[in-house]
Amino acid sequence: MTDDIDLEAVLRDGGDGQFNMLQGGDDFTDILLDETLLDSNDSDQIIEDLLVDDPRLRDNTKSDELLDNIDSSVHQSTISHSTKDTSHSTLRTWIDITKSNYTTGYLPNEQVDDSYIRAALPVALKLIDLLVRPSHKSQEENSINAENVLVYSRDETLDVVLINNGLHHGHDGPSPANGSVQSKLFAVGLILYELFSTEEPLAEDLPPRSNTYASVQGIDLDNTTYDKLPVLHHPPQPIISSDQRPQKRTYQSSQTGDKVDICVAKLEGKGLPRSICTLVKNLLDCSKGDYCGDEAYSSFVDLRQDLLLMMNDPTRFLDDLKVGSSLPTLEICDKLYGRQDEEAKLNELYQQFINKKAFKGVVISGGAGAGKSMLALHTQRLTSQFNGHFCSAKFEQNEMNNQPLATIGGVFNRLCELFAAEGLSPNELELVEKELESRLGDQASLLAGVVPSLFLLMPSSVHHHLDSVSSCMNAAVSMRYLFCELLRVISSNSKRPISLFIDDLQFADSASLLLIGDLLFTTTMSGLSIFLTLCHRDDEESLVNTSFGIWLSSLSIFPDLKAIGLKNMSTESVNTLVSDTLRLSPRITCPLSAVLHHKTRGNPLFLRQLLGSLYRQGYIYVDLSISRWAWDMDKIEQEPVSSSVIALLTKEMKDLPSGLQLGLGVASCLGSSVKKEVLDILSKDLNVDLVDILKQVSQKGFMTNIKTDATFRFTHDKIQEAGMYMFVCWWLQLVQFLATLTLTPHSNT
Repeated sequence: MTDDIDLEAVLRDGGDGQFNMLQGGDDFTDILLDETLLDSNDSDQIIEDLLVDDPRLRDNTKSDELLDNIDSSVHQSTISHSTKDTSHSTLRTWIDITKSNYTTGYLPNEQVDDSYIRAALPVALKLIDLLVRPSHKSQEENSINAENVLVYSRDETLDVVLINNGLHHGHDGPSPANGSVQSKLFAVGLILYELFSTEEPLAEDLPPRSNTYASVQGIDLDNTTYDKLPVLHHPPQPIISSDQRPQKRTYQSSQTGDKVDICVAKLEGKGLPRSICTLVKNLLDCSKGDYCGDEAYSSFVDLRQDLLLMMNDPTRFLDDLKVGSSLPTLEICDKLYGRQDEEAKLNELYQQFINKKAFKGVVISGGAGAGKSMLALHTQRLTSQFNGHFCSAKFEQNEMNNQPLATIGGVFNRLCELFAAEGLSPNELELVEKELESRLGDQASLLAGVVPSLFLLMPSSVHHHLDSVSSCMNAAVSMRYLFCELLRVISSNSKRPISLFIDDLQFADSASLLLIGDLLFTTTMSGLSIFLTLCHRDDEESLVNTSFGIWLSSLSIFPDLKAIGLKNMSTESVNTLVSDTLRLSPRITCPLSAVLHHKTRGNPLFLRQLLGSLYRQGYIYVDLSISRWAWDMDKIEQEPVSSSVIALLTKEMKDLPSGLQLGLGVASCLGSSVKKEVLDILSKDLNVDLVDILKQVSQKGFMTNIKTDATFRFTHDKIQEAGMYMFVCWWLQLVQFLATLTLTPHSNT
């Protein structure tokens, strides 16, 4: 039937038979099955155009009723046609059925099960998505109610439609929709109250709809700026006492506020998460107009973002903060923020490496604490996805181990261990050993001195060469050649992708830099399947007029070695981190994030340390009255801005107990990490338990207790540097004090 009839032509035809067919309804439903009309946006436009262009329909006394029926039929027929075997029901019916599915015998009758809340969140999100469609941006708040919401599902997917699109049809065409963003947010709040509470709200418990909102035609529901919100024509008038004496101004909106509190109290009484209660409260608060709370919603974009966060990360944004016998501690999220583009570039480079099985690499640069190492470790996750080998090493400032090439040797030592553990057959292992013996010759013992695990690949040859004396004209050149040949043999025989990561190149010695250059040349010219990640600081001290800066500029000759530069975080990225840490909506944490971004200039390390400092000072705390994180904005704004992250860290360390300061100072003088066996020896001489002290230091976040390796490691080299600075200052003060005692003449007076 639909192939022969044009709906627009039918609607515009003046024939009585066709006009009667529209009123009949059944045949009209068949017409709507035309696939070209399945988009409800198109059907809305046809109806609207019909009202404007056809004078006979405008003049018809039943046009309003007729076109409402058409609109309803369009939406319902769209559902029926586009989703065969689809069940659909009113929102009220969906609530009753879904609630019964998740009801358990362990909850009181008034309680709402957590599983029901998780099932209801997608419905709420679909409703918001529907309201921001172009065809619904002029929705009247009076039509946004639970009676007009239809929920349908198919194959475990949900969708939501409004049976009535809210257009008022009059003799002069469609009238403009009335109501501001706030009034429509309030209308949605009523629906979500019923959705999450599972009960129809009583009229006497609900705040009244305000009649003071401006009338706006086609208002943009996804408006994100405050200055575009409509202004109330008149504020609520104050209530004057009977004797007409000046009294404290009490606004009529207080009654509305009381009813909002009653609704929220009912939600809390049903055991709903506080996040849901707060969301509904901030929607119902919109009924107060200019007198709504600071956290009341101002746009559908904010509302949609909050619902998405609850769905995608319920542990952080939906579930209640656990407040027991002890208050929760502030846990700063350990992940990358604001580095989506850089991660995407790494993903692309690594995929090219996997596809072509040829050398690819990346050089990551940035200031201290910019997140270079954390971004580079993304390659470790990529390598794990392809079941590859990942080996890493880090050059250290003021390295006490002065053995040449020790850092690079550690990378190759781990690579030999991983390669040997691949499960090579005896024949394969024998072939590898012969190839290594052929390439390394009698100098294998020289390499084994830096790479002890080489004997796993050459069990007989290495021990044989250890008994002989190797001779070479230039040991440094020979070592670079041996490393390159070892990498060539492992790469060509390994069945897995290999990724190497070398951090803090600005601290590398010249011999190591020359070795890395030779490795790059070998992998590029020989087409070895290696993914190499290098990290360094890009501050002036590291790059200007130094041998490292000259070496770094020479890397431009390698076309497959790409550069990624990291800048400080934007205000938006800082807000995302703060929001995740405090488990609150980004729109609520935005003012705090702006202050923190100003104080830290967006440096990730600086920001994390400042958050921890503010928490330890009590400026960020758990508000027990609402069981969520809160902060003292005045004190945070007055907190002095540290000149650098070192200054902030030093200040934090000086506030520690003297025993922890001693442990930090001793550990910082031993390098970026220290073994527990070394601490045991020092503990006897210092008559303190350094192991226990560093465990407490680790709980403060300055170090990491690596239990599997019996090692304590500083979480960042800037923390080690601050520890050394504090320790040196302490010793200088001690020496000054002793010198003063020595030089002061003794007298009887």
